[in-house]
Amino acid sequence: MALPTISGSFGVSQEPDLRFSNDNKPWLKIRGVAKDRKYNSATKDWEDGDPCYIDIIVDGKTAENLYESVAIGDEIVVSGKLSQREWTGDDGKKQKAYTLRADTAGVSTRFSPAPSPKFRASAPEPAAVASSGEVSPF
Repeated sequence: MALPTISGSFGVSQEPDLRFSNDNKPWLKIRGVAKDRKYNSATKDWEDGDPCYIDIIVDGKTAENLYESVAIGDEIVVSGKLSQREWTGDDGKKQKAYTLRADTAGVSTRFSPAPSPKFRASAPEPAAVASSGEVSPF
């Protein structure tokens, strides 16, 4: 049975955890959080919905690249296969955890730019603008 493939945006809620397998291949675990925000017209305020925490697992070069690119609070865009596991905790309550095995992941540019190192290294210096509005070569 094929697992569902999903894509979506997640906030990074814990520092990314980069590890290496026994054969020295990198993999990364990110705790992502997804939640709805709804506008309450009565209070004229935004309200957060219930959070859904998802462990996002990325491996290979993508893991290393993502590790260097994100921090707590960043929004990431992820596509991959979702799975769920259940267990009974020490307190006797049933627990659930969701894991997204990512095929692709990257930093979202929804709220701020995320220039790549390649872009920063090759970008031309911006031209200076004189107070008259003319572009100055200095």
